[in-house]
Amino acid sequence: MPTRHHTRPNFPLPAGAADCHLHVFGPFAQFPLAAQRAYNVPEAPLAAHEALKRAVGLERTVLVQPSGYGSDNRAMLDALRQLGSRARGVAVVDPDVPESELDAMHRLGVRALRLNLVSLRSRYSDPASLIGTFAARLAPRGWHLQVFGENHLIAALEPALTQSSVPVVVDHMGLPDSRHGLVQPGFRALLRLLQTGRVWVKLAGADRVTRASGNLRDALPFMRALVAANPERLVWGSDWPNIGFHSGAAIGHDQVLPYRELDAGELLNVFAEAVPEATVREKILAANPARLYQFA
Repeated sequence: MPTRHHTRPNFPLPAGAADCHLHVFGPFAQFPLAAQRAYNVPEAPLAAHEALKRAVGLERTVLVQPSGYGSDNRAMLDALRQLGSRARGVAVVDPDVPESELDAMHRLGVRALRLNLVSLRSRYSDPASLIGTFAARLAPRGWHLQVFGENHLIAALEPALTQSSVPVVVDHMGLPDSRHGLVQPGFRALLRLLQTGRVWVKLAGADRVTRASGNLRDALPFMRALVAANPERLVWGSDWPNIGFHSGAAIGHDQVLPYRELDAGELLNVFAEAVPEATVREKILAANPARLYQFA
């Protein structure tokens, strides 16, 4: 279970500030991990994230279905029941999911579906086609599609993302590699997509972008470029509990991957360094999430 102490950020968070990317795991006796998965992790209960929110001044929550649960959304939906109107969810489903199941999820606060093209990537042989398939199911509900893909894949999917009939949210800044700068084709594609106004980006995963150096501030040029491209289509997330780096391939079930448990206050300070204007920070932390996730 995560036990990290989170420091208070060095700037005041606006009213309604949201953590737009986090996961819950467990209790495993009630919600066991999927049989096929890319990692084994300890339990990460909702109460621990609520403590993080109190420590740094966050108010709202967007729960994202992790790959470790596959399309079994029960742990996330149970957390949504506990949080009520302060929370929204991003689910993972099969393309043929019944309408009644989507309706039930909507009532609990789900507002998007996630297409994870990183963990167990082999599950999706034609992601471009799936974008269209899922979009057709989401449009009548006013939901969006969240895409998690490696930087090169964002470039390959640019046409499909541009043509999506529903808004698309790209996880973790599109996973550029900080060693290769802003000219990476995938990141240039992401900037173009962001400028269309139809694609959103999560300013989350600074640690993933800077995995090679371990210096979170190496993500600043990417964050600043995204803000310059379109601050109206950005949201922020902690990625709590910061699942350890893994290959994304299926593994055995004997080795537990420890959480990295980043300090959410430090992540917010890096965000503030990239976004020094208080009015723009308010948009990204509060106003944009309220629109995207339909908070009251």
